[in-house]
Amino acid sequence: MKKYISIFCSVFSILLAVFFMENTVQTQHQEKLAQLQILNRIALDLPHINLANAFLSHSGSEDDIKQYINQLNQQLKLSNLVEVVAIDGISIKAVDERMATNTLVTPSREITVVFSQAHQYSTAFFIVVVLMGALASAFIIALIRMRDIKINSLSALNKDNQEQAENIVSIVKIDLNNKTLGLNTNHELAVALANKPLCFYLALIEFCVEHPTITLNQNKDVPDELIELANKYFYRLTQLGHTIRKRPNFTNSLEKTLSEIRAALDELLIDHPELKDIYYPPKAHGEGSRSRLHSYGLSNISVSDIEVIGK
Repeated sequence: MKKYISIFCSVFSILLAVFFMENTVQTQHQEKLAQLQILNRIALDLPHINLANAFLSHSGSEDDIKQYINQLNQQLKLSNLVEVVAIDGISIKAVDERMATNTLVTPSREITVVFSQAHQYSTAFFIVVVLMGALASAFIIALIRMRDIKINSLSALNKDNQEQAENIVSIVKIDLNNKTLGLNTNHELAVALANKPLCFYLALIEFCVEHPTITLNQNKDVPDELIELANKYFYRLTQLGHTIRKRPNFTNSLEKTLSEIRAALDELLIDHPELKDIYYPPKAHGEGSRSRLHSYGLSNISVSDIEVIGK
């Protein structure tokens, strides 16, 4: 877009220059014609103009010549292109170098006639107009440039924000203050979880971070260390002011507890199924639900994968 605007401004300035140059040439030509017509008129009026004549020892009359010049200018009115300022050195106003001078040649003498040209300002006016056109073009281009810089800056900022958003890794955050699961990339998403599965899940995460290779089989008792961690988080809930009647037994109904955890994670990770390998307690596969090879432990989780609020 900026390229086309620059081309338009350049072409406009060139056309403007051509127009005023042509106008100047045409006006100057018309002025020359007007001067020739006036010279012819003066030649016809010479017998009646009281000019000084050294050959005849005639001093002439300055007042009569000025009166003639004024009458001549009133009578001709040649579109105000030129006017007679002086004849044979007698002038009706100050003569300067910008005025045109012509010579009327007679058999006995030469008479100078000075003309004031209406087009004296044309060259300066032409330069001013071209400069104004150039300044206007530069101003328009500067505005477009500023707009492009602003658009590019906003685009770069949006791109940086987008790249930053893309570079943010989604991790699960658990808020003990309101007993919910959430994601650090979605502050509006919050999935509530009951006391027992919430405390057990927190304990399971901490236990598996410390013991990444241990096998947790539902056919075996829950490790005492895992139970202690679950009780620790339950006690923390009571400290935060949550109304709790009694401490749950974390060794009972393990499958139900894990199912509640999985249901909450299904809702939380519906748009991020790739995170289930990290946070999802694996289900049993193979013959029956108590396969000896099955472990509900989180073997892929690390301390950087979880954020606990109110711990």
